[in-house]
Amino acid sequence: MSVFRNLGNGRFDNVTGTAGPDFRNPSAHRGLAIGDLDNDGRMDAVATVLNLGPARIFHNTTQNGNHWMLLKLTGTKSNRMAIGAKVRLTAADGSVQYNHVTTSTGYACSSDPRVHFGLGASASAKEIEILWPSGIRQVLRDVAADRIVSISETAQ
Repeated sequence: MSVFRNLGNGRFDNVTGTAGPDFRNPSAHRGLAIGDLDNDGRMDAVATVLNLGPARIFHNTTQNGNHWMLLKLTGTKSNRMAIGAKVRLTAADGSVQYNHVTTSTGYACSSDPRVHFGLGASASAKEIEILWPSGIRQVLRDVAADRIVSISETAQ
């Protein structure tokens, strides 16, 4: 298992040595699911272990002052889980991120279908644009951070 920190410039730093003792012990893993298990804005991981026992839970307990947002999308005209919905988030500082709704994030696992955005110093999203699988375009403005935002697909 390895842990890499995104440096924000197209490069990553290997921080496995500081990720805790569980990452220093070699073991055979197969699948890795990602999601915010305790709804605190920090992404956690669950790994399956080959022939060695139950799944391993890696609870993210890092502390920082960064803001975050989890979007829980519900389709009405589109599929209920909103699988395939595309999301563009513009943070208060003007930075733009893209993501989409999926549970398929790796081999032999299904991850949290909620869409996570790390917002850094921005305490809100200036705009969230959702393109639903049905083709409906929905825009939300001035959405506060550090919470789970439930969004249902509009009728048009």
